Amino acid sequence: MKLQVLSLTIGMLAHTSLGATLGKAPEFATVVTPRTVLENSYDFVIAGGGISGLTVADRLSEDPSVKVLVIEAGIFDQDEDNILIPGQFFTPFPFQYMYLPLPSVPQTALNNRSFNVPAGKVVGGGSVLNAMVYVRPGAEELDAWELLGAKGWKWKDLLPYYKKSENFTAPDPAYAAAANFSFDPSLHGTTGPVQASFPSFHFKGSGIWFEAAVSSGLRAGGDPHAGDGSGVVYIPSVTSGTTRTRSHARLNHYTRIQPRSNYHILAGHTVARILFDNTKKVTGVEYLPSGGGERLTVQATKEVLVAGGAVHTPQILQLSGIGPKKVLNKFNIPIVVELPGVGANFHDQPSIIIPYNVTNNVSPNVGTLNSDPVYDAEQRALYDATREGPYQLTRGLSTNLALPPLCNATSDCRSIVSAARRTNPFKYLPEDTHPTVKAGYALQREIILRQLEGPKTPVSMIHWDTANSVRMYFFKPLSRGTVQINSINPLEWPLIDYRTNVDPTDEDLIVASFLKNRHIMSQPSMAALNPLEAAPFSNNITDKEAIKQILRGVTEPSSAHQCCTAAMMPRILGGVVDPEMKVYGVKGLRVIDTSYWPIVLTAAPTATTYASGEKIADAIKAEYGLQSL
Repeated sequence: MKLQVLSLTIGMLAHTSLGATLGKAPEFATVVTPRTVLENSYDFVIAGGGISGLTVADRLSEDPSVKVLVIEAGIFDQDEDNILIPGQFFTPFPFQYMYLPLPSVPQTALNNRSFNVPAGKVVGGGSVLNAMVYVRPGAEELDAWELLGAKGWKWKDLLPYYKKSENFTAPDPAYAAAANFSFDPSLHGTTGPVQASFPSFHFKGSGIWFEAAVSSGLRAGGDPHAGDGSGVVYIPSVTSGTTRTRSHARLNHYTRIQPRSNYHILAGHTVARILFDNTKKVTGVEYLPSGGGERLTVQATKEVLVAGGAVHTPQILQLSGIGPKKVLNKFNIPIVVELPGVGANFHDQPSIIIPYNVTNNVSPNVGTLNSDPVYDAEQRALYDATREGPYQLTRGLSTNLALPPLCNATSDCRSIVSAARRTNPFKYLPEDTHPTVKAGYALQREIILRQLEGPKTPVSMIHWDTANSVRMYFFKPLSRGTVQINSINPLEWPLIDYRTNVDPTDEDLIVASFLKNRHIMSQPSMAALNPLEAAPFSNNITDKEAIKQILRGVTEPSSAHQCCTAAMMPRILGGVVDPEMKVYGVKGLRVIDTSYWPIVLTAAPTATTYASGEKIADAIKAEYGLQSL
């Protein structure tokens, strides 16, 4: 199978200083071996050490009477420059911290191409590898979750947790004015563990592009954390405002705290399945070394919390006897509870790169770092000495995002939505989709179509790097895929089928966004730079069907923002967990990662995942009467 390795992108896809101060992988007493695990008992066992797993582990272990174990398939990173320094992003590529290979099945609507599914395999998960973009979704989207049964998850409910998680460094007001962005201090937290800041540098080209985006009819969007996700915004990042280094989950929810004897991390081990007694109460998990080896068990006296990500969480649940009956019977797995939604509703934010020849570009720009070794060395030296300059930007990115609603992107917005409504909503779902999952999808689809008709929710995100490419992300796919086990071996990859663009409405949404980008690039300020679309695109290709044909060959199914495979919806709508993340039909089991999302949000998931972890931890503490620091 030919695989296309995806670049981890904006969406993926904080500390005190570099080098000796941060050190190598922490050698705290809480980093444990299987022998230590065997010698201990735990109240909570967490399967997965990404943002969700470490956030909840940190907060639960604030109560010294509670013992928490995190089992993570990956290893600790080593504080490498290409992890910590934004301007060193992925140079070289950190393959050792990813699941490779992790192939998708051939994507029928993308010319039958297969892709490697981007997923972090490291303590801290995707937060160690992503492009550090830190934005919140729109209030309208989170409020819509409640229509799907997610009571208590509206914008107003989550906002306190966004703020609790955050330690925001405000930008210099004079610089913010010069760079055309604004922020609202009342929306930000300043005492949380997650370092967040705006960069204090931008290339001249980003200002030119900002002017073009506004000229194209987009509003200057202000603070991208304010709950109105549309417009043109300056990009905040998960970086320290003083050290200008990455703030990831291992640093935020493990390294920053004093070693706790009640907070253990077992790295390099994979959870094989969840164990139950005859009352369907969780008793613990079975696990093994990620490279293969003996299977061991550990007890959880209170709960198991699954945080394996939208690909591996449904795999763990299915291997444990929770999932679609047809899948479990195929592998002779005893059914603990039939939940057809486990592994269904899989989606992401598809993306494309549009290459450009910008024949009259301004310099320096993002590309200068790669094309001029002297300039690159000078800027790295500047960063090392002062934390200023382009090395505080994620390498390959500029500083602005355009987020157009559909009716801003195209005058055909009403006809696109009307045509989608006339389509049988189940026509493009997998043939064996369970009736409950269909019911939930029909409601999701109508909510999405309402959002597409409105002025607040963006259909896509557009980003010019100031050099030779535009990257676009598509936020509102109607297509839905599946994740299903392909073996009873937990170390083998499941069958991962994005089913990207199988619903042809998605192609219409992508074309509308593509043409919106062309409109931005043709505005006077950008036209002066003479940007010309490069192969396989061309400014001379205007026929929509011809554009669709090209897009089928270049669209990537993922922005490393996979979600929704154990959705927080009622069971009669194909849901898997209730609003407190408890899995239906069993006791002592929750799903706490982005698998619980009912619908993908129009933002990188980082900010919402941190906030969700805080909210979930509070719910667990309240149930068991646990203390907080």
